[in-house]
Amino acid sequence: MNVVENLDKVTTHLLALLDGPLPAEESRDAFLEEIDKALQIRDSLLQRIAPPFSEAEMSLGKKVALASQQVTPKLEGLHKQLKQEWGQIQQSKKTAKAYGQAYSSPTADGMYYDKRN
Repeated sequence: MNVVENLDKVTTHLLALLDGPLPAEESRDAFLEEIDKALQIRDSLLQRIAPPFSEAEMSLGKKVALASQQVTPKLEGLHKQLKQEWGQIQQSKKTAKAYGQAYSSPTADGMYYDKRN
């Protein structure tokens, strides 16, 4: 099997992964590792592509190029979604910490809480 055919298979697999919904938190690490592995394989295959190309490789290359244009926005969307979830987690941690230490910081209205009582 030549490099262009392998590239087509990896790109198709990557698109299939990105088209599906984001899995639950328990299996998310495995999902992200699989995407990372596919991207690494795809990158190594892209570096190994060299002319001359046959007619079949040219048509398959055009198909891969169109699929590659779909990969980038989907990866950016996944990154944005993960970044948003991470922000929500950080905010909930910050809120929980502030709730637990309610009297440790100065209040907004200038009241003072005496901790000795």
